[in-house]
Amino acid sequence: MEGVVGHPQQRNLSCESRSATDLAAYWGADFTEDAFFRRLPKSDNPHRGFVGDVDMPAGSMPPLGYGVYAQPVAATLRSFGLDAQAHHAMSLDALKQELAAQRPVVVWATYDMQLPGAETWVSSDGETSTIVRWQHTFIAVGYDERGLRLVDAYDGAIQQFAYQDFVPAWEQLGRMAVTVAGQGIQPSGGMWLAKELDGRCQLLVDGRWSVGPR
Repeated sequence: MEGVVGHPQQRNLSCESRSATDLAAYWGADFTEDAFFRRLPKSDNPHRGFVGDVDMPAGSMPPLGYGVYAQPVAATLRSFGLDAQAHHAMSLDALKQELAAQRPVVVWATYDMQLPGAETWVSSDGETSTIVRWQHTFIAVGYDERGLRLVDAYDGAIQQFAYQDFVPAWEQLGRMAVTVAGQGIQPSGGMWLAKELDGRCQLLVDGRWSVGPR
């Protein structure tokens, strides 16, 4: 796939913001990694926002420093006007279909496809999340019979990973991904719908989560 230009992440744990920014640029959206990170919600639950200090060393774990998962990344991309969707338990075939349609995909795996083993983390909202040391994001940009071509957020380089290395690393975090179908949705200002929780709308207001009636 032509047109995806990778750049090195600017901070130790900002891989998700880097991947999202480079993916958005493919679709013609122009903003910086820092602008994306500042708009990204912050939380001690990675499914709700960025966990910890983005300048902690690579490999840090909650609560000191960690990262963020697919839902907040997709919500933040939507706030910039992109038609972004978060995916969990995405199949390899579905990933390939996106790439065949010339739609790059952000995927969650680990640095160098390491397999340190999944752990659990209970955040202050009482939710239990799966966490993995060295969790990392890439942009999938192509595939062949041997494996996938991924843009590494760490240095912006394109790497080839065999399926037998990529898939187990991807599965550690539940085969998370963010897809974008293009621009065109109306960007919002300080508030946008993130997801529903127990029949209530969970909203992002000025970078903070709040929950209100449907």
